Amino acid sequence: MMPRRTTPAQAGQTRWMWFALVAVLLAPSVARAGAWRPELSGSLGVSFAVLGLPSGGGSSAALTAMWPVAPRLSFGVMLHGDDAGSTVDSLRDEQGRGLAYGKIEQVHRAAWGASWRLDAAAPARFGATPFASATWGYYRVADDLRGDEISSVGSAGFSLAAGVRRPLGRHIALGAVIRYHRLFNDREGRFMSAGLDCAWR
Repeated sequence: MMPRRTTPAQAGQTRWMWFALVAVLLAPSVARAGAWRPELSGSLGVSFAVLGLPSGGGSSAALTAMWPVAPRLSFGVMLHGDDAGSTVDSLRDEQGRGLAYGKIEQVHRAAWGASWRLDAAAPARFGATPFASATWGYYRVADDLRGDEISSVGSAGFSLAAGVRRPLGRHIALGAVIRYHRLFNDREGRFMSAGLDCAWR
């Protein structure tokens, strides 16, 4: 009897279940840490190295709420949105002369969603704190034509990131982060994002 093969979608569902289990196990620690006082952070930057078409990249943004669960370890949820770019076509004379009239956007693509996030901070060096981050969650990859959505697909996905923050005061820290995203779908398989990161507590 031949063993059953696991499809990428099934593998994504299995990973999602394991990550959800970790979230449930961490919930009591989050509650003891003070659930009403999360650390909020936001990042603004660019997306690039997109697998698929369009692949030009664009703007990237994320908003996160994190709670400490252990020394130098925090857990929370992140909302994220990343632009994959647009395909562009040339307008030409329909009378057969082939004259170029300019360019027009054909299809624009973006990926957005929500993910669980786990951060680990390293000891501060030279006044700055390096950190590593991992997420697991849901991405919606949507194509639109000049603002009107024409198709979309949902996908499980994860990301891995490295960053550094430097405190600017008692409650604010500013830094930079670069993140690798891996999505389990056939439309946009992976991309990267990088940007400025600001945390407040």
